[in-house]
Amino acid sequence: MFSNDLVINILNYLDNNLYTQISINEISNFFKYNKDYIMRLFKKEINITIIDYINTKRIFLSLKKIRNTNDSILKTSLDAGFSSQEYFCEMFHKIIGVSPSKYRKSIKVGNDLSISDKNIIRKNIIKLSYLFNNVDKYKKNIPPKNTVKVLSIFK
Repeated sequence: MFSNDLVINILNYLDNNLYTQISINEISNFFKYNKDYIMRLFKKEINITIIDYINTKRIFLSLKKIRNTNDSILKTSLDAGFSSQEYFCEMFHKIIGVSPSKYRKSIKVGNDLSISDKNIIRKNIIKLSYLFNNVDKYKKNIPPKNTVKVLSIFK
C-alpha cells in the first residue's frame, strides 16, 4: 500500500512551517479540503493528530538546543515555535516525561537525576525517533508516477 499524496504534502507543509503558528483552518484553506477530512485522514495514516504531530516535532527538535546551549527555557520555547513557556513545558513533560530543566540536568556529567527519570527520558526519546523514522518512511513510500496499469486479462 502506498502513501497518500495529500498526507505527504501536509507533512511537508508542517515541516516547512514548524516555527510559525499553524492552525487546522489554515491547513484546510491551503490544501482546499474540509478540515474534518484532513484531520481524519492524517490521524488514520500517521496515527497521531496534526496538532500532536506539530507539538511533538517541535519538542523533538528542541532537545538538541537544550542539550547544546545554555539558552533559557523561555528562549528555547519561543525558538521552537511555542507561544508560551508554560505550554512548551507542559508539552515537553507530556512528551519527554520530565521538565525541560530536568532533561537538561540529565545530560550533565554528575547529575543527580534518578534512574527512573533517566529511563523515562530514554524510552520517550526512542519512541520519538521511531515515530519520525516511520514518518520519513511514509514520505518515501510514494507510488510510481505515470505508470501504465496492465489489466489482468493481458498478463
